[in-house]
Order: sequence, then C-alpha cells, then structure tokens
Amino acid sequence: MLSVANVRSASGAASYFAADNYYASADADRSGQWVGSGADTLGLSGAVDAAVFDKLLRGELPDGTRVGHENQHRAGTDLTFSLPKSWSVLALVGGDKRIIEAYREAVVETLQWAEKNAAETRLVENGKVRTVQTGNLTVALFQHDTNRNQEPNLHFHAVIANVTKGADDKWRTLKNDRLWSLNTLLNSMAMARFRLSVEKLGYEVGPVGKHGNFEAAGFSREQVMAFSTRRQEVLDARRGPGLEAGKIAALDTRSAKQAVADRGALTADWQDHARAAGLNLQAMIERAQGHSHSSQHTPAAGTSLIERGRAWLRDFAERIRGNPADPLIPAHVLSRDRETIAAAQATASAVRHLSQREAAFPREALFKSALDFGLPTTIGAIEQRVSSLVRSGELVPGSGEHKGWLTTRDALASEHRILAAVEAGRDAVPPLLGSNEAGARVKAVAAINHGIELNGGQEAAARLILSSSHRTIAIQGVAGAGKSSVLKPVAQILSEEGKEIIGLAVQNTLVQMLERDTGIRSMTLARLLKRWAPMLEHPGNPGLMAEARAALGDRVLVLDEASMVSNSDKERLVTLANLVGARRLVLVGDARQLGAVDAGKPFDLVQKAGIARAEMTINLRGRDPELRLAQAAAQTGDVETALGHLKSSTIERSGDSALTAAEQWLQLAPLERERTAIYASSRALRTAVNEAVQRGLKANGELGKTSFDLTVLSRVNATREELRYVSAYRPGMVLDVRSPDKHQRLPRGEYKVDRIDEKTREVFLVDGKGKARTLRPSRIRSGAKDDRLALFEEKRLSIHAGDRIRWTENDHRRGLFNADQAKIEAVEGARVTVVTSTGLRHELERSDPMLRRLDLAYALNAHMAQGLTSDRGIAVMDSRERNLANQQTFLVTVTRLRDHLTLVVDSTDKLGRAVSQNTGEKTSALEVTERLREAAAKGQAAGSPSKEDHSKKPPELVKERTKPFEIGI
Repeated sequence: MLSVANVRSASGAASYFAADNYYASADADRSGQWVGSGADTLGLSGAVDAAVFDKLLRGELPDGTRVGHENQHRAGTDLTFSLPKSWSVLALVGGDKRIIEAYREAVVETLQWAEKNAAETRLVENGKVRTVQTGNLTVALFQHDTNRNQEPNLHFHAVIANVTKGADDKWRTLKNDRLWSLNTLLNSMAMARFRLSVEKLGYEVGPVGKHGNFEAAGFSREQVMAFSTRRQEVLDARRGPGLEAGKIAALDTRSAKQAVADRGALTADWQDHARAAGLNLQAMIERAQGHSHSSQHTPAAGTSLIERGRAWLRDFAERIRGNPADPLIPAHVLSRDRETIAAAQATASAVRHLSQREAAFPREALFKSALDFGLPTTIGAIEQRVSSLVRSGELVPGSGEHKGWLTTRDALASEHRILAAVEAGRDAVPPLLGSNEAGARVKAVAAINHGIELNGGQEAAARLILSSSHRTIAIQGVAGAGKSSVLKPVAQILSEEGKEIIGLAVQNTLVQMLERDTGIRSMTLARLLKRWAPMLEHPGNPGLMAEARAALGDRVLVLDEASMVSNSDKERLVTLANLVGARRLVLVGDARQLGAVDAGKPFDLVQKAGIARAEMTINLRGRDPELRLAQAAAQTGDVETALGHLKSSTIERSGDSALTAAEQWLQLAPLERERTAIYASSRALRTAVNEAVQRGLKANGELGKTSFDLTVLSRVNATREELRYVSAYRPGMVLDVRSPDKHQRLPRGEYKVDRIDEKTREVFLVDGKGKARTLRPSRIRSGAKDDRLALFEEKRLSIHAGDRIRWTENDHRRGLFNADQAKIEAVEGARVTVVTSTGLRHELERSDPMLRRLDLAYALNAHMAQGLTSDRGIAVMDSRERNLANQQTFLVTVTRLRDHLTLVVDSTDKLGRAVSQNTGEKTSALEVTERLREAAAKGQAAGSPSKEDHSKKPPELVKERTKPFEIGI
C-alpha cells in the first residue's frame, strides 16, 4: 500500500532513508537514486549524495539558490510504496531479486506519471493565488526491506523535495495537495504495472483486492500472516471499543525502528520461519523461472498467447456476450493486443460502475476504478482508452470548475429527458383554483380545521399546488419548514374538489409518516414505478395506457423527500405523470439534504433549470434558540458557526465516541430515551453504538435474560458491475437471486458462497437444500438496470425481549417494511414475538426468513434519519470518515431535532474542517458540462423570471414562469 507523509525535518533525513538497504554495499548506490525531470534539470543523477539531499530538503538548490522561507520551509513529501507480503517474502527470503527490480520499475514509472499530472506550484497574480502545473519533481528513491518488527517488508521511500521549476524557469515550492489526494490511484498504478512484470517473470497472481493490491498465488492467508506480526498488532488494536480504535491503531502500536545488526542472521531466521510455515520458496521461484523461460521461447503470436490467456479471453467474451454492439467496447478493439482489450474492458466496467452512483466523476476516479478491476493492463492503456471514448462522444469532458471531470452520453441524455418531460407539462393542465381563491381558502382551512397559521412560504407552496397550470412543480423547503402543515389543508381542499391525492416516498418509514402526518394515502415510489413499468416500456400499448390513466389520470401525485430520488427514477416518474395525464406532480424536498444512492440530483437540476416552484425558508421545527441558530447555519453551509452554537453540548472523545454516545443515552430516564434518537454518521459507528447500548441494557437487567441467537444478512455495498467480477465474492457470503437466471440455471433464492476458482473465474454456490450450483459472474449481463442479484455478508446477532430492531427487507403481506422499527416483546424457545411500529404483533419461528433481515435499531444513520423528527438527539460523527463527514450528513443530523442535540465527536476542529471541505453533493451531468449555466444565461437574456422567490412575495404577486426553458445541446 502507498502511504503519504510530510518529511518533518531535513536534519538527518538522508541518513535515515539510506540506513536500511537490502543490497550489499557494492550495490548501495542503487538503493538511493535520483528520479524525476526536476532532478535531471538540477544535474542530479545516480546515487543520492547525503549532503546535497539534506540541503535540498532545506530549500537550497545545488547552485546555492534558495526556495521558500528558510525557517518555515516544508522539507518534502514521503511517498512510501509497499509490496504485499508474499512478494516481499519471495524477493527477500527466497532471493528472487527480479521481483525487486520489477517493483522498482513500477514505482519509477508511477512517479513519472505523478510528475506529469500532480506536480504543481502556486503563483500570485494581481493579488490572487492560482495553482499551475509544472510537470517536474525532484525525487530521492530509497529501498527498505524490513518493518518495525524486523520482518521482510520490501518498500520504497520516494522522498519528493519541496521544489519545482515553473514555466518561467523559476524554482518555487511544490504544492503537494494532489500527491496526497492521488495516493490510492498511484498505488493502483504501481501494482498494475508490477502485475504485468511478475506475470512475465512466470508468477501467477492471486485475487486483486483493495487499491489494486494482490498476493502471489500459492500463499495461504496463514502463511502471509506468519510474516505479518506488525499487521496483526494493528488488527488486534482495531478490535478495541469503537471505530476510532481502528483509526489510531497503526500509530498507537508503533515501536521505534531498529537497525539490523546482522543481516545474514536475520535472513537465515526468515528462511527458517518460511519452512516452519510450510513455504517451499525455492520451488515456487524455480517454477516461475521455468514458466518465464518457456514463454520467452514460444512465438508471441502463436499458441503462447492463446494458452496463457485462454481463461481470461473466455471471461472477456462472456462479459460482452449478449451485447456485441456495446459502445464502450467497439468491435474493432477486439482485434487488438491483450493489454488493449483488457484496457477496453476495464474502462467500460469502470464507467458502468461509477455511473451507477454518480452522473459525473473525476477522470482520476475512472482511472483508479479501471485499474482496480484487476485486468492485465496499465495506466497508459487506460488513458488511451478513455481518450478514445471522449473522442467518440461516449464520455463527455467537464468544463469550468469541473475541468478534469467526465460524464457519459447516457447521463446527459437522461437529464435532458427529465427537463424535457418537465417542460412538456408546462401550461398543460387547467388550474384547480384561482390564485387568490387558493390562498384565501387554504389559510381558512388550515386555521379552522387544523389550528395552523400558515407563514408566507407555506401559503405560497399551497397556492402553487392548487393554482398552477403546470403539471410538474417543486416545493423547496428547508428542514423543519412545516410541509405537513401545508399538505393537510391542501389535501382537504383537493378532496373537496373531487381530486384524489397520492403520496409517494422513497422509504416505507417515510410513507408511514406521510400518511400519519397528512392523511394522504401513500406508497413507495419504487412500488409505483414497478406497478407501471410495463406501460413505461410499452407506452404504445392501448390496454396498458387505458389502465394506467384510469388509476392515475387527473390525480395529484406528491413526492416527499424528492432530493433522495435518482435520475433514473425521476425520469420515469415525470414521464409517467405526463403519459397518464396526472393533474399535478408535486416534488417536495430540500436540495441541500442527502441525495439518492444512485446517480443524479434531479430535484436540484429541475430547480436550476427554472421549474415553477415555491420556497419555504423558515425552520419551524427547532424550538431551542441556540439549536435553531445551529440549524440555520448548517442550512447555509456555515459549519464553523453551527458547531459554535453547539459547543456547550459537544463532547470530544478521540477513542471511544460510540461508547460515549451509548452512555449519554443510557443515563436518560426511560421516558426521555423515547424522546431521544441516536444518529451515527456511518455503518461502523451505528453498529458500535447499537452493540454498546444493548450491552448496557442487558447488564442493567432491562432486557430479557434469554437470548435468541441469529445469523442476519448485511448487504455488501457492491455495484451491479462489481458483481460481474469474482473479486466481489468471498466464501461465506450469501447471494440473493431475486428473479430466476435461466442462463446460469439459478432459480430464485439464497445461495451460500462455498468457494471461488480464480483460474476458471467461477463462484461455487450451495442452495438451501445443500445442492451445489455454479455462478460465472462474467455471464451477468452488462449495463442491466435492475437489482436482480444482491450480495450479503452474514453477521451474528443476539436479540432479547425488550430489544429495539429494524427490518432490512420488506414483507408487505405481513406489514413488515424495510427500515421500519419494531420491538421484541418475547423470546420463547424457538419463537420470537415482535410488535411493529403500527402495533401489529407477529410470532416468528426460527426458520422465518425475516429473522435474517433485521438489525438493532438504537442508532440510525443519516439516510435512515432524513425525514424523521425527534425532540432530542445524540449524534456521533468522526472527522476521519472522509466520505461521510460532509455537509449533507451534518445538515440532516443537526436538523432532526426540536429541543436539544448532544454532539459526540473525535475533534470539533477537525470535524469542522472535514465537513466544510466536503459538500457531499451528488453530481449532475449538465452542471459538470456547464450546459445549465449556458442555458440559464439564455433565460436571463430573454428576461425570464426563473429566479423568482415565491416565498418572499405577497400572495397576490406570486407568479410562475411561463416561457419555455432552453438548454444547450
């Protein structure tokens, strides 16, 4: 793995980095070498001279020129490239120095890519600082061969001096931000190049894991760990209480690195250790040498390629079977060499993988994803393939602030269709009521029948719903803006006018809340779209169309938490509303809150494109003055101010935040616990809090003494494309086949993963009756939009009478819904009695499938919490959760509460910085390509009132946009 660190001091750095050389003294010059065009320009080549190196780290060039400030100069950046353990053992214990040279070459090649793409400096022009690329680095590369426990650990320190030469021939300090941010990509690059090299050396490689890492084939897990006591120390430390133990384990378990007193004795000790672990290293090396020798004497264009690549080529052919016209893998590519074909397949898989979750993505993310699929290719071939897809138009480059990003032709087309569908509903329906009548009537109904006085934003929302001539409209409301207070009187008026209103939400818990708070009959959006999928696929079928119009025509559809809906679902919903002639489609939500799991942010997109909308900007939820100020600051993205208002109720715990959150909740009186929710920012933290709360309740005698031990299923976060690779599967996992796969002869049901054959690319399964089945992941159809397959890990869970649980799957027949909560009422023998949130009581036998689809529910994460409200809350967040410490998660967490929030964090300052720097927003293909900006400019030039704020105008002045929205193609 590649790690990045700043060199703290120039003093003695050369001595430290050159101290641990594997090579004998005669070859010592090769363990410290200059790399990079910056070094070439400075006249530095060959062995690293300690005096020159130390001066360079202080900012002094060989000619005496100084770079940076003498007393504040950052010495440099240390990129440490480390080989997986089995390769270190083969090279350092077995003595195959070819491996060392192969890894050195891979590292040097990666550094050359880094200097072309990540070498930057800052320039000040007209008082403004801008970042410019320089294309050169000055690197001293040192080889080390032991870890802190004196075990074989081949790694290279690439020490990058804090100097770089600009286009004006001036030397300046290096801005190293991109080197830090690209560290995992650089590791994937080095491992991809290393893979090709060791395969040419005759070795077989094992499965490709995280960040492109892989072990040598022939090593068991136990044999790898036999040389990994340092790794085991970190793993043991991670088993401490709470998530943070894992985060700080590597630092807490470090010992000072000792010099090797007798290298010969150490090597002999390693060899004894290898024999004891059952490793015959010499046989492995000789076998590899034999393979390498035979391949070198076989014609490259003859049978060698066919024989050695037969399994891979078959796997590739299966991946493209059924879709030979895949635009991501055009036919002409298939006649090219193996690496080019692999690059095409890897890039296509990366595009499909990333596109499932995001409408656009950084180019570097595409590179890394492609490399991590583990196909025999390199960064150079991947770059060429990406450039080819850009030229063909399958990938579209971003511009402006999204320069360096990419989106797909399909994503752009989908967003165009969404906007076109919204536009098709403009001025397409007669108003239900006149604007003034609607305003007066909704105020009266709200006051008389519901005891509610609507504010200006709420009234504007109601008037828009009742009086618009547009089919699709948006209600943009901040968290706690009182949407229920609007929808209750609106629903009553619609009923009086003979109009049926149908509520929609993304989760069953939100469906229940919508029905409870507004009285609107509701269902999940997924259920609606599944019901009418045949009509959407065959809109020309008159029978299907007539049936759909009878069920939905002239109805008012209200979609709650619209920000959580993806491009795909939003496109189908708006299209459906147009086809059936719905009277109104009301999109209600907050564009600043959490988006969909899958790609796109269409609720934000349609607002920026000028949809008719009303805004509700007043938070009515928060009752505590300080909490309301924190919520208001969070809504505007002012994280520092929000945390300042929460300072008196913030607890800092660097090592046991999950335990602290559990303690805070457990010490409350039982009635207060019912009013207090616990929110955790990640799955790991949520699990840790749940377990801690359960332990506390059990120890205090508040749970039943009899435990009911279960094996439950926890879903693996894998995309549809990842499921097409054997690397996604591990023995012990469970594959849920939700509809029969006739091609692979897999009936519907659950299958246990028994074993994986890397050579044949097969996953061997066992069904519930013990019958063996086989899955070839490569035969799964590419680009499928359904979730016909789902992969799970098994998890042990004990429940007791009194435990609070939540369902992780639906059983509509019995009223058990995904994400809904229930309470364990009794545990008796092989039976569990549960009571749902709606009061339904069920007795579940041990064999009941829903007993595999549950989890503890004392803590919730942000996606579960969005749309929910509680009086008080305890939230636990960690600044080191890079992806989850973002503004959207923070906003949702802070705005759930009415009266009080206790915030448990590792560090307030670190959390503030992490959240401020990460908006957490989804991407839009049109935004990334700047087509929305161009279209908005056209609209503004045409005098379009697309930026009107309906909530701030007197009711009689509320107007809607009447000119069609134009968007650049």
